[in-house]
Amino acid sequence: MFGKIAEAKQKAEEIKSKLTLITVEGNAEGITIVANGNKKIISIDIPADMLKPEYKAQVEEALHEAIENALNQADNIAKSEMKSLMGSLLPGGLGNLFG
Repeated sequence: MFGKIAEAKQKAEEIKSKLTLITVEGNAEGITIVANGNKKIISIDIPADMLKPEYKAQVEEALHEAIENALNQADNIAKSEMKSLMGSLLPGGLGNLFG
């Protein structure tokens, strides 16, 4: 039993490392946000013409949308990786843990 728990912990760490290498992009009105699979923002690109004071509200809204888009993609990737991990552990393994 403890061997399976240790294996799950090791695989979870491997997945976390793998997710660091995966990047996703969120885009909105020309703004691009790049995040990794661990939902960490890597870069923000804002077109120069949007940096004028009269576009402040538009830029803020677009940033919010692009960040949400990127983080949702990262979340989907992380969930998929964890689902894959659990699937690899359950058949004949942790599936019998409680009975």
